[in-house]
Amino acid sequence: MIFVPIILLMVICKDVTSIPCLSNESKKDFDDSRIALKDMENNLGNTVKKLENSFKKITASIQDQLGVVKDALSNVGEKVKKVDSDFRVLGKDFKKTKWHKYNGHCYFYGTDSQDWFTAERKCRDIGGYIAKIGDEKENKQIFANKPSASNHYWIGLTDLIEGEYRWTFDQTKATYLPWHSSYGKTNNGYNCGGLLNNHNGQWFDHPCNSKFFYICESNFCF
Repeated sequence: MIFVPIILLMVICKDVTSIPCLSNESKKDFDDSRIALKDMENNLGNTVKKLENSFKKITASIQDQLGVVKDALSNVGEKVKKVDSDFRVLGKDFKKTKWHKYNGHCYFYGTDSQDWFTAERKCRDIGGYIAKIGDEKENKQIFANKPSASNHYWIGLTDLIEGEYRWTFDQTKATYLPWHSSYGKTNNGYNCGGLLNNHNGQWFDHPCNSKFFYICESNFCF
């Protein structure tokens, strides 16, 4: 029975020798593919590193920006506190200077005689403006509250363009003009207006360098 293994060996050898070997061309293609895959691996690795570095930079930038925003918010908070404090001080100043409230506005009566321009400046110095009177009700209220019955009061009315009376606060043209019969005439050289001490709140005009008491107004009331 020796011939059986010999036959089996012959069959195996025949099958093995029948397996085709890689040609030089196929081997080259295989090597090229392997190199290409290796290059791809390297490129992907480099790309990943670049993305990681970019991500780190972006993260650092975001953190820096968050720090800036945080500082800005902190500064805003401090400014809000300061504004609140300033308003509290302003409120105390208003109470000290005895402003009178009417219809959402406040009025202060200056009891030192000044020319019109100084009166206008002093009103601004205390946080207001020299009074603008828009209608009869407001005029009556202001007249009723004035502390002195013997003094005239400057208001914020001028006709630096002769005959065209405007309010210095916003330069709007005055439409309510309750002149006393002796005043309000053109070409008389009287360019600044005021509230008479009597005659139920009628107005006068006079040279601006004359000295009278004055009325200030503010849009902020406490």
